[in-house]
Amino acid sequence: MAKSAMTRRQFVQTSTLAGVAAAVGVSMSGSLIDAGKAYADEPVETKVVKTCCHGCILVCPCRAYVENGVVVKLEGDPDAPMSKGSLCMKGLNQLHTCYSPRRILHPMKRAGERGENKWEQISWEEALTLAVDKIYESMQKYGNYSLMTSTGGGGAYLFGETITMAWALKTPNSFEPGCAQCYIPRNSMAKYVYGGSDQSIADGAVLEPFNEWKPTTKALVLWGTQPSASQTAQAGRAMVELRARGCKTVVIDPNLSADAAKADVWLPVRSGTDTALLMGWYRYIFDNELYDKEFTKYWTNLPFLIDPDTKMPVEAQELFPSFESTTPDNTPDYVCFDLKTNSVQPFPYTAPADAVVDPEVITTVEYEGKTYKTAGQIYWEACQDFTLEKTGEICHLDPKKIEEAIRIYTDTEVAGISNGVFSDQSRIASEQTLGCLGLDCIMGYVNKPGATLTQNTPPPKARANFNMCAPLSRKGIAGNVATVGFSYEQNMKAFNEFPNKENQEMVWQLMKDRLGMDRHRGLYWNGMATIPAVHEAIDTGEPYRPRVWIDHSGNKLAALADAESWLSTARSMDFVIGQYPMLTSFHVECCDLVFPTQEWLEYSGSDRMNQLNYTFMRTGVTHLGESVNPGDTIVQILSRLKDKDPSCVAPELCSGTSEEDQKASQVKTFGAKDWDDLVANQDKYVPLIKEPEKFWVYHQHEAIVNDGLPAGFGTISRKCEPYCTLLLHMSRTGYPYSFPRELPPVKDGDYSPISHYVEAAEVPDEEYPFTITSGRLPYFHHSTMRHAAYARELCPTAECRINPEDAAKLGIEHQDWIKITSRRNSIHARAVVAKYVQPGQLWMERFWNPECYDPSQKKMVSAGWREQNINCITKADGPFNEVYGSYTLRGFAVKIEKSDKPDGCWVEPEEFAPFLPTLQEEPVTEGVKFQ
Repeated sequence: MAKSAMTRRQFVQTSTLAGVAAAVGVSMSGSLIDAGKAYADEPVETKVVKTCCHGCILVCPCRAYVENGVVVKLEGDPDAPMSKGSLCMKGLNQLHTCYSPRRILHPMKRAGERGENKWEQISWEEALTLAVDKIYESMQKYGNYSLMTSTGGGGAYLFGETITMAWALKTPNSFEPGCAQCYIPRNSMAKYVYGGSDQSIADGAVLEPFNEWKPTTKALVLWGTQPSASQTAQAGRAMVELRARGCKTVVIDPNLSADAAKADVWLPVRSGTDTALLMGWYRYIFDNELYDKEFTKYWTNLPFLIDPDTKMPVEAQELFPSFESTTPDNTPDYVCFDLKTNSVQPFPYTAPADAVVDPEVITTVEYEGKTYKTAGQIYWEACQDFTLEKTGEICHLDPKKIEEAIRIYTDTEVAGISNGVFSDQSRIASEQTLGCLGLDCIMGYVNKPGATLTQNTPPPKARANFNMCAPLSRKGIAGNVATVGFSYEQNMKAFNEFPNKENQEMVWQLMKDRLGMDRHRGLYWNGMATIPAVHEAIDTGEPYRPRVWIDHSGNKLAALADAESWLSTARSMDFVIGQYPMLTSFHVECCDLVFPTQEWLEYSGSDRMNQLNYTFMRTGVTHLGESVNPGDTIVQILSRLKDKDPSCVAPELCSGTSEEDQKASQVKTFGAKDWDDLVANQDKYVPLIKEPEKFWVYHQHEAIVNDGLPAGFGTISRKCEPYCTLLLHMSRTGYPYSFPRELPPVKDGDYSPISHYVEAAEVPDEEYPFTITSGRLPYFHHSTMRHAAYARELCPTAECRINPEDAAKLGIEHQDWIKITSRRNSIHARAVVAKYVQPGQLWMERFWNPECYDPSQKKMVSAGWREQNINCITKADGPFNEVYGSYTLRGFAVKIEKSDKPDGCWVEPEEFAPFLPTLQEEPVTEGVKFQ
């Protein structure tokens, strides 16, 4: 830690005043503790502490300047190779959120009716006793399945722990508003298709744009993603530098984002028609033979013949019973149409140079009276209707611009697609993601410098494989989920050697009984239930009724679709426990007990602190009141339940969750003696740097491994699978999540193994003539920070962007208040009239208004979630995505009309004065020490 002696007066003179918009640092000098002149002029010791931001999921390294325990300035860490000393508004806002007068610093018990916002401060002992009693009472009366946990919606510190807490409570259900609607489809589908990292920049998977060691990115397609808003300090900066180096960009987005404004081609696709655009890309690339023929032939499964009855690739022994395989048991042999012999032949797995066949990618053949198509032929047929003209008609795009965009993507040595969260938030969650991955695969943009599909893993020594269970939720799962790429015998060995058979069987039962898995098994990937199934079970009691809700994050009423439908559902619960640094709408309306958790300046958690080949640490910089590490509440509840009745919980399934565990993990990572040593000697240990040549590794699939063959990819075929056979297995038997058992087929039939056009779940009509979609603004992360004064000054209200011609027809002018109505509900926003918005299209960000129940109001207006919250009008019912159960948060039908400002909502800067930070006057505390 660096130290400097300066007076408060000197600090004020040298600091940036109110510089929340600057991306390099901010001071809170205007809100420092007031002191007498004599004290203010005495030298004070200022510590500079290295930690990591938690303003969003990207965890940028930063430096906190601390005076007498009060953090007075934040700035980015210049050692960070991605953010390079910058810190965006979300990070800088921590000075307002940590010291917000709206924080809760002690456990709170509801003192009135739900929704009245009346609370009683209680001790931690009373709070934990109450929580445990209510949980145990429900266990005894209704069984463990009466419990459920949740997280997500913004500001969550816990993800995997929420899932493993449910297992430890012996209940199958945990959910989050994200999950099927945020990242899980893209993250898991990449594993299903090629066993590797996904195409998301905002979630930290795509790293090549940040490679300044050997910069090679020449072209980048941003499909429904805006790095400059979602990852401002990292990818926003990187995009500027990429363009400066000559990288061409294509942006596909209904909204003119900052990235779209600078793109070589912007395609403002009509919301909900992205899979049509995908099919247009496939047809053009196939028709013009722009794909990488060598890679597609030998490193994808598109040349495989597909059995028309089973839809599965034909294995060599099925057509050639005398065929003798030379590959190991974990590597099947398939069948292709060989151009060398002009006949159907076995297609054994080898390096391309050793191949005995020249497989045709797109063809239909007859063999012994049966017609077979290649997987490539099936894709080709799926895209045949989508000429450039037809695609342009559906998507409201100029065909010439579509062609120009495709050519930027194909006419370079290497490029890549970054696929954004929009697809997760609609019924195309699997089809869009599978299609984007497939494009990069047929172009050969895999494991190459400059591609988005790269691994940053060491050269492999064995056949590529992947355990199909999210890294966040592996505890307790081992032995219940097959490793794809292992032989049957290898997987059986892992199953039989699992040390705790009782937990193994219990977790298997929980997996079977998890809500929604009879239809949407993609969520087995991270251990979550589907939200509509949870909602229905609470309302109907079928197949069982959750009654006690333990939530670990923020404002569920701002994050769940069709939020109004959740109010009565949540209030029907017997007991609802929340934990968060402040009271949100959800806590006001629904919770009976709220635990105060730490803001990130108090937090020493060990989650995700890597930037490229650098690893950083996080340490709590200050501490207020009785706020706790969010993992400690889980440990306390499970421990106390075990003391009450050892048979009712399995806390070992949720190990490593406490603050002490998280600190120990960091100590181990950095090789320090202990936590005190690590904190005291940050400059010695932090950052931990890996040599660039050991981090930037490529062509892993080509490495010859211990069986004498190329490592390949972590799929069943050992090749990239744009024709995704794992989706067929999953829908029919549950494999790989059911191994070695089998689940019955899903209720709605096979999942599609290919990408194809899927129409939006809701389209405009005469009554609801507009399509509305949403996206992220740089001021906030999901539902967080609406109580940060400077952020709200910059973005005081929800805004809805509308085309000038549409606005004129409705008598709407710029900054007028409008009412937006869907088939479910109505909300309000201010109109932004802009030519870049396409006719018939609207765009707005999610929003909510904590000022509506702020103590500074003469009386409580509301709980602040109905006025401007787009999730009051989103669509929570079907049709859902078949694999993940994703519902429709984007691309649905609405109507609009001119209106008035909702009561209680603030607009003018001075109105946000009650949100200005005041808690820097609170004494710095040591934190709660549980017994």
